Amino acid sequence: MKKPFLVFTPRFLQRFSAKVGVYFLFAIAMSLGLFLSVLMLQSGDRVNAITQPLVTRLVPALHDISDLKTLITERQVILNQYFAYGLSQKQFKEKLQISNQRIQTLIDKAKSKWKTEPQHIALVASFENSKLVAEQLDQIMSAPTPDLDEARALLVENTIDTRNMLDQLDEAFMLASQNIKRAGQVSAQEVQDMIRLVLTYSLVILIIAILVAYYIHARQRAENRLAYAARHDRLTDLLNRSVFESDLANLNQQPHAAILISIDRFQRVLGGLGYEAGDELVVAVKDRLLPIVKQMGGTLYRFEGTHFAALFALNQPNYPQNLLPYQALLNALNEAIHVAGHELFATLSMGGAMYPKDGDNAITLIRNMDAALEVVQAQGGNASQCYNLEMNARAVERLALEAELRHAVERDELLLYFQPQTLIPSLKVIGVECLIRWQHQGKLVPPFEFIPLAEESGLIIPIGEWILRTACQQAKAWQVQGMPLVVAINISARQFQHPKFFALVKQVLTETAVDPQLIELEITEGVVMQDADHTIELLQRLRGLGVMLSIDDFGTGYSSLSYLKRFPINKLKIDQSFVRDMDSDQGDAAIVEAIIRLGHSLGLTVIAEGVETAAHLAALAQLECDELQGYYFSRPLAPADAQAFLHKKLLPESTQSV
Repeated sequence: MKKPFLVFTPRFLQRFSAKVGVYFLFAIAMSLGLFLSVLMLQSGDRVNAITQPLVTRLVPALHDISDLKTLITERQVILNQYFAYGLSQKQFKEKLQISNQRIQTLIDKAKSKWKTEPQHIALVASFENSKLVAEQLDQIMSAPTPDLDEARALLVENTIDTRNMLDQLDEAFMLASQNIKRAGQVSAQEVQDMIRLVLTYSLVILIIAILVAYYIHARQRAENRLAYAARHDRLTDLLNRSVFESDLANLNQQPHAAILISIDRFQRVLGGLGYEAGDELVVAVKDRLLPIVKQMGGTLYRFEGTHFAALFALNQPNYPQNLLPYQALLNALNEAIHVAGHELFATLSMGGAMYPKDGDNAITLIRNMDAALEVVQAQGGNASQCYNLEMNARAVERLALEAELRHAVERDELLLYFQPQTLIPSLKVIGVECLIRWQHQGKLVPPFEFIPLAEESGLIIPIGEWILRTACQQAKAWQVQGMPLVVAINISARQFQHPKFFALVKQVLTETAVDPQLIELEITEGVVMQDADHTIELLQRLRGLGVMLSIDDFGTGYSSLSYLKRFPINKLKIDQSFVRDMDSDQGDAAIVEAIIRLGHSLGLTVIAEGVETAAHLAALAQLECDELQGYYFSRPLAPADAQAFLHKKLLPESTQSV
């Protein structure tokens, strides 16, 4: 049986209750309860007035601002891709229309929340100007001869508009965050007042205290949700970049290693499967990386886009970088990832830097991690690289080299070298391959230094056009001199995928009046398999012009035999990596033999490149390879040397003496 309530009250309250009576105390308790109820109702209204705008207005506003920043950045990427010929006009218009609609929707949505704010007014103005810039860019790029300088100027203008919009959004985000902080402080003060009130009353008003606790709990939940959202990435639930920067600022010079991680070729997933699939891939990669990072005692963060960051504490400043979990992180994606019903094989690029050696603040450390990451991405990804001081210098050099490369054609600095191709075993010259060289500041720049830069910057398009035109002119000149040779021209991936490539080939053949059968276009195995159906159609149209077609570096890609037999090609070119060691490596010899048999079974000519020794020649002759190219017969020759060499090899002695 429960004891009477008064047993648990202080003794002085018992005496007082005995004098005044239980009903009087009950009346006092009821009065106090009613008074407290009024106070709680008012306090609850104040708490609700604080938390309601947080939930209904500020949090959605933060999400809208974040989404707007992402869409505005993606819109800039679309314009850059269009300028670099990564998108056709149709693709550009479709993607731009979708992006504009999504941005406009979010701007209209935000109008009701901060329409009077100067940030919104400036955002609307910048967005309208950026749409005009996009229209002007489309007009320029769709012209028969695009004015690339004017287009580049428009891109710079759009970049400024994009930066302005992002700055306005950052300012709006900061103001909203400040409002959340102030609301939290006011709410905290309200809670303290309520707790003091509750503690002043007796157990008689316990129910009222429970109600107050309920209000407190609701307020704390709202605050916790806001605080959590401010520190965590919405998609992956990882700590965000601001927390990374904050954590770095609190390290107090204690040695740490930081790794910037990026998903390779992420744009292909977005372009092929959509943004929802892209989000699924990001989450799946996070699920693979997080256990490894935790096992190593580190912390995983999500930066913007496809970037993650990992931070690890080190025992000493000179911690060996090869002990960092680069390989473990790379191996995390060895198995396929299932996204939107598709099986994907993703890879990672990673750039690492050491704190505080490579940067004692977040800005410097992130910049240096990114410099290391760019080195990996420039080499094709799926690898890691630690930062060193030379990277910044190389970045500056690359910028300077790109600027010089933009003027290489107009300054007549580009040269074509020619490497002869011969029949086996007679060694009769039947053709040459064109090899680009850059005569810059008195020395030859190796192709491996400027070709990737040309690919990345889009300069490969005008350079490729110059190569095609110059090669056709040379083939015509040799034809007139009585030396009809097949001239093989390497076609880059970006050039081959350009929507005007076929028209360019047709135009150059007409202008130079060269026999199309003397022109051979070499396309790498990886390029022809990117979009096999489109490639087949384009190759058929090129064959219709009469030119010869060959697949370069055969054996290094992943050709499907079902597609290979449908390609209207004339020749397979065995990659030199197999030829180089075929006399000592049975595996390479078997691959060479298999390619030769495959090519002959399909009625194709087979040529081996990288032939450097008599043993190579003997082995290829035994395997009945058709043609060779390599140092054994001739190195690549400058135009004058090639002219003299071919004149000696192909023309009768009487003609040479004349």
